[in-house]
Amino acid sequence: VDSITGGNRERDLRTGFSIPFRLTLGGMLQFAIKPMWGINYVTHEAFKLPQLDEHVDMGGGAMSIGRYFTEMLDPSMTWDDVAKMVELWDGQFCLKGVMSVEDAKRAVEIGCTGIVISNHGGRQLDGSRAPFDQLDAIVQAVGDRIDVIMDSGVQRGTHVLKALSLGAKAVGGGRFYLYPLAAAGQAGVERALTLMKAEIERDMRLMGCSSVKDLTRESVAFR
Repeated sequence: VDSITGGNRERDLRTGFSIPFRLTLGGMLQFAIKPMWGINYVTHEAFKLPQLDEHVDMGGGAMSIGRYFTEMLDPSMTWDDVAKMVELWDGQFCLKGVMSVEDAKRAVEIGCTGIVISNHGGRQLDGSRAPFDQLDAIVQAVGDRIDVIMDSGVQRGTHVLKALSLGAKAVGGGRFYLYPLAAAGQAGVERALTLMKAEIERDMRLMGCSSVKDLTRESVAFR
């Protein structure tokens, strides 16, 4: 529920971003500045989203894909709907997009076993608070009754350690692995994970911690 409707991606509209790719004057200039982009585009496998083949006309540009994701979401969904899903699922149920103590408490009440504090990477609502800003208060309120995961903005080892110190059970990352994936495929993701692991271990040593169990609220100073 962190993205109940599609955001207004003004940069994509301004640059004419579309799938499949369409060459514009601006794009030609970018290719001239970065010739490897053009070489990679010609020599590599064409971009595709096979999981959407039955739902989206890939020749229709970005608007058709954006419209699909927007129409797939249901802005009328209520807490009663989520409670019914939890009941029908009858298993581990994690609700993503919680950003307030009140909603976290409600998730506990209806039987969720986990929540993900997320503002969808800050790409939807201008001025929304960062999940890290909400983490401590939510953990203090419900952390002993439900698993709390933090998502959005996690790109460094110190980000992970700060979240774990405040009681997050885990963190989620999107751009952290997607950019390396786009740049270098599997090797890029493996490289990103290697760097993240090295940063976490190095920073824990510098903090005097030999286990994530040593990370506590006292490990973080508030201003």
